[in-house]
Amino acid sequence: MALSKGIKRLILLTTSLAAFQTPYNSTALSFIIPVLGRFFHASLYTLIYIPVVYLIPLPTLMILLGRIADIYGRVGIFRVGLVIFTIGSLMGALSTNVHLLIAASFIMGLGSAILSPSSTAIVSQVFPEGERGFALGINAMAVYIGLTSAPFLGGIITQFLGWRYILLISTMLSLIGLAVSYASMRSIEVARRGESLDTIGALTFSLALISIVMYLILSSLNGWLNYAYLLMVGVASLIVFILLEGKVKYPMLDLRLFIGNVSFMAGNVTALLNYISTYFVPFTFSLYLQVILGYNPFEAGLILVLEPIFMVILSPVSGRLSDVYGSREIAALGMGLIGLSFILLLTLNIRSIANILIALSTLGIGFGLFSAPNTNSVMSSVSRDKYGVASGVLGTMRFTGQLLSVTIAGSILTKYLGKYAVLYLFTGVPMVKVTVYQAFIDGLRVTLTVAAALSFLGVYTSLLRER
Repeated sequence: MALSKGIKRLILLTTSLAAFQTPYNSTALSFIIPVLGRFFHASLYTLIYIPVVYLIPLPTLMILLGRIADIYGRVGIFRVGLVIFTIGSLMGALSTNVHLLIAASFIMGLGSAILSPSSTAIVSQVFPEGERGFALGINAMAVYIGLTSAPFLGGIITQFLGWRYILLISTMLSLIGLAVSYASMRSIEVARRGESLDTIGALTFSLALISIVMYLILSSLNGWLNYAYLLMVGVASLIVFILLEGKVKYPMLDLRLFIGNVSFMAGNVTALLNYISTYFVPFTFSLYLQVILGYNPFEAGLILVLEPIFMVILSPVSGRLSDVYGSREIAALGMGLIGLSFILLLTLNIRSIANILIALSTLGIGFGLFSAPNTNSVMSSVSRDKYGVASGVLGTMRFTGQLLSVTIAGSILTKYLGKYAVLYLFTGVPMVKVTVYQAFIDGLRVTLTVAAALSFLGVYTSLLRER
């Protein structure tokens, strides 16, 4: 049955609201960590789990949940995702302690893991070829708006209404999306039951990531050898996952795409390096600006919004340039500028807000030059019938990078701050500010050095091509 323009617009509105939620809430929660720390009198060691557990379901379950939606019906699963996200965001807004908020964050992440693949698939299903590119562009724009607006809107909402309203507004948006879906998606449900689920692949991949993440967090204050068994479990699970995935008919992550396809492999590895090296910025610099330098959430949000603004402005331009001049070189230039931004932060006096703004502008320009060309390179390296799988693999790399970025940065900072500062930084207990500042700066410098090294490695992987 042909759908009217009005119905298709409503479907696009619903899926775009869902696409907005994941980057907005994950980034906003990272940004308001200092506020949450003071509100709950919680340690930084505990607060790190808020953005981490949000991100865990996305790389570990997103592809599996996308396949469940393909098999059992995308619309029904999409609505389940909205319901789960609504429950999580409302639970978070009403949380009376930090542990409830951590649990709510995980529930929101689970809802996001359902919504992310389902929204893209529904848009691709509803819009015909001549309209699909524009619709997917709107969907992608919602993702960038969520990422761009999180520090700014999160800062305004937190400063003038309180942090709970960030999650209450997300609850209302989810309820609106759910209501609109019942009005617009009545006749588009399609189920395909001819494929099986790669449950073993999902479990081994999840176990690998969770074990490695927990090793990094727990070891930061308690010694890197005390939890070595977690690292061994993670590496062993990853090896089992790789060995099994090549033998499964319908794998969670089609590793066969990487064999003999250098462009596909290089583009995905570079995406992983990109997000590991950049996603920690809202988390660490919200701590630096609000806790160390004393800015309020609104002021910190204004400073941090500069980077994603450049990213949004330049992404369409770089995408068009990659069509004309090729993707690899432009993506490599973007990764080089990202690395340069971290070098600037390492060499300039970052007590100066002007220097921070220069570095963040460079980071935003680099990210804007990298993102679209790298995606174009990955998608152009596979045949049309593999677009869905390729997009899923790229999304997994993106969210895996985000998860590892926050985890690694949090582990380094807690290691340098020491147990006393980590436990009492937000509790009002007196501590020597000069000592805390220097410890934070030392940890930040190590984090920036790692990020710069990964970014310059990404320049190399961007330029890899078939021989």
